Amino acid sequence: MERRRVGNVDVVALVDNVMPYAATAVYPEAGAALDRFRGYFDAEGRVPLNFGCFLLVDGSRSVLVDTGWGPEFQGRLMAELAAAKVDPALIDAIVFTHLHGDHTGWNLDRATGKPLFPKARYHVPRADWEHYGNATPPPDSFVRDVVPLEAMGCMELIEGEHTLAPSLTAIPTPGHTPGHTSIVISSGGERGFILGDVVISKADVEDPDLVNTFDWDRGIARQTRLKILERLVREGGLVGASHLPAPGLGRFVAKGAGAAWAEDRG
Repeated sequence: MERRRVGNVDVVALVDNVMPYAATAVYPEAGAALDRFRGYFDAEGRVPLNFGCFLLVDGSRSVLVDTGWGPEFQGRLMAELAAAKVDPALIDAIVFTHLHGDHTGWNLDRATGKPLFPKARYHVPRADWEHYGNATPPPDSFVRDVVPLEAMGCMELIEGEHTLAPSLTAIPTPGHTPGHTSIVISSGGERGFILGDVVISKADVEDPDLVNTFDWDRGIARQTRLKILERLVREGGLVGASHLPAPGLGRFVAKGAGAAWAEDRG
């Protein structure tokens, strides 16, 4: 757990888990193009992926972005919230960057089926809700973690630009999934951005043409990557990124004609 500020907004980075994945599985078409990124992998050629969530506190309103893998993957989100002295019962809103299972795992108590964030409205990207709801069969995590929210009356579908709090706006960043969403922070003349999975590792920051195995539409994902990276290099603000090295806080900086990730060490 680490804290930063963007203007008057508190940004709390919460690490649910860190797990390594073979780089050749993450980027199955890259081949020799991966050689120049070996310094970002471990000794076994694996990408250590952070599974991060971000709590944003804008005045009296608290918004949690994503809920991690959950207990099945020894997730630590609830312990991280406790370390930050945050009571889950007081969080006002949950917003999902998208509905992959590593972003929805702590929605519901496994024993009771009740929301772990009982006060919160759960903001779900409409395009993802429709996409996974129409899948045959729908993903197990979607059925377990997301579908019950509708019947409980605590879910709200969002699309386009959507205001979450005075300084927080959800915006569409599609490609990784149909409804993939990021959050813009604008407060006190400062800018910040919660990225989600627009990029997966430092490798596809530096080479946005790398195809990763998780993207729903590689063409749209690439266009979004290029657009968002250009914007965030230009703005220079704090970025919270779901899978970049824990705690997932940093900035995108210019590197040659492209971008690179610079970790924010506080």
